[in-house]
Amino acid sequence: MTTHFKLILLFAVVPLYAAAQVAPPGDSLVLSLDSALSLLIANNPDIQQAKYEWLSKSEAATAAYGDFEPRLVGRLNKEKGEHSDALYAETKDEYKLGVEGKLPTGTSYNIGFDQVTYKHSDYTSEIYFGATLKQPVLRNFLYWAPMNGVFQARQEEEVAFQAYRKSIAEIIEKFCTSYWDYYYALKVLEFETESVAVAESISVDAEKQFKLGLLSAIDDEKTIAELSIRKSKQLDAKSNLRDEQSNFLLLLNDAGLLRNKRPLTIHPETKIDSVWAPDSLALLDSLKKIHPEILMQQAEVVRRKLVKDTHKSEMLPELNLTGSYGIRSRDDNANEAVAKFRSESRRDHVLSGGFEIEVPLFANHKERHLAAAENANVRGAEIRMQLLCNKIMEDNLVLEKRASEIMSQLIYEQTSVKYRKEELAEEFKKMRAGKSNYHEIFDIEEDLREAEKKEIEVIRMTHLLQIKLDKSLGALLSRNRLEYRKEGEIYLREDLGI
Repeated sequence: MTTHFKLILLFAVVPLYAAAQVAPPGDSLVLSLDSALSLLIANNPDIQQAKYEWLSKSEAATAAYGDFEPRLVGRLNKEKGEHSDALYAETKDEYKLGVEGKLPTGTSYNIGFDQVTYKHSDYTSEIYFGATLKQPVLRNFLYWAPMNGVFQARQEEEVAFQAYRKSIAEIIEKFCTSYWDYYYALKVLEFETESVAVAESISVDAEKQFKLGLLSAIDDEKTIAELSIRKSKQLDAKSNLRDEQSNFLLLLNDAGLLRNKRPLTIHPETKIDSVWAPDSLALLDSLKKIHPEILMQQAEVVRRKLVKDTHKSEMLPELNLTGSYGIRSRDDNANEAVAKFRSESRRDHVLSGGFEIEVPLFANHKERHLAAAENANVRGAEIRMQLLCNKIMEDNLVLEKRASEIMSQLIYEQTSVKYRKEELAEEFKKMRAGKSNYHEIFDIEEDLREAEKKEIEVIRMTHLLQIKLDKSLGALLSRNRLEYRKEGEIYLREDLGI
């Protein structure tokens, strides 16, 4: 078998050998993209923090309904007053037990039992059972004032939920970038290892040729220098791979992986047919339904309007309708009063009604200006909403243009790699015919490695571009099966939800 034929065979088998040296199958930890994504969701601290902020706002939104929770109220009070000239000590015993609260209409109510016993110059005991209502008709009623706190809490929960979705999307984008950076570092190390293996074999063959007097000293030194350059690049590739692996594992934040000393191997799908992009005519409508930043800003606009409504309600005069109805008995004997209360024919039916009014003398100066200030906040939030929509639309347009370019770029790089391989094969044919030398082999081989790196880099960029497009469109979570829509509502996957 001739030396030149050995070199040709070496170039055919060395990629397999190099790949085995980079990641031995029996001594490496293989991690799929889905498995890595599950670890990210379970362990990443940024995702967990955003989740618990959302859960906190969710609990606060539920707590807002506590304003309408009925309360059991009671009172027991004994009073005694003495005067030196009085024949009798004056006493007052008061007992009260009832339920009070507020309705979503703003109505305040109290339903319960009162008993008051007085003793002074004579003796009086009164028993009353009934209901008292107070209904505001201006302040604390208009602009949905009674439910405003609940509505605000709901919007705050919505802001936190969309912020959670945004955080998940940002972390997934960062995760995918780190994943493809690590894959790129793996491939670069594989290419550099292949290059070192080729240079080592050529160097060994050149040494033999030099000893036989068939090769000049400068050509022999050339092979040694080329081998040294490639070994240096291989060490750089190993160092870069360690850094990328560390970044990737720290992002996953899994204790088991961090303690595992075996090399990490990943095998992503690198085949690319096209970059997905939506119908631009329906883009804005779609964005307003699913994009977390837009939905978050929509909720913020609504929340600020509710705050403005609160101040507008407080600007109004206070006008309350009051009324009560109950049964009562009264007697100078406590036992007789109780007997009258039990007898329907002897007890009194009491009905009362009226109104209360409170008018600020200076037209509620404070609340008027607070309402004006919040109105400015609403305008600012609406302008920000429009700017946000424009920015997302523009970002999407730029990404779509880049998508069309990068597919062409990928074809160019694949063409370049194919040519370099053919050129290298032709150079070996020249070597067998004695028309080429090691210098040409090294130069062409180096060009081939650089072309292969560039091809992998473009593949990496293409996948990351798809991630950026999905994120720009608010579809990154659904594309990764982390959320779904049902009847117009967005639901997160079970392990991301409450």
